[in-house]
Amino acid sequence: MLKNLRIMLLFGIFLPALLSAQGVYRSRRGVAPGTPVPPAYKGVAGSFHGILKELTKKEIMIETDDNQTVSIRRSGKTKFLKGNQSIKASDIDIETLVTVDATEEADLKLTAIDVIVDPPPKNTNNK
Repeated sequence: MLKNLRIMLLFGIFLPALLSAQGVYRSRRGVAPGTPVPPAYKGVAGSFHGILKELTKKEIMIETDDNQTVSIRRSGKTKFLKGNQSIKASDIDIETLVTVDATEEADLKLTAIDVIVDPPPKNTNNK
């Protein structure tokens, strides 16, 4: 009888401990090797309209209509247009009204596709 009690006590203590140790192992190392990376967003991410504040070989900075400054990368593929005519970046003066079509890259930064010089606003005063 005492032997049965010892066996039951052993199973009562060790069996739950053994069962809990059988849990699923979860890795905390992040993404497994070979996991495919989603492709970068293809196409236009947005158009930004505002006043040109800075134009360098690497960056276009505009101030939008709601007074926010937007910095957009410039690449060798960035096109500069006035109407339907292609122009040089140096032909655009600072403080010119422009629209920039941009795409979002894999690093979530914007890159300019087209920089379009907007026509001057029409004068509504007829004098």
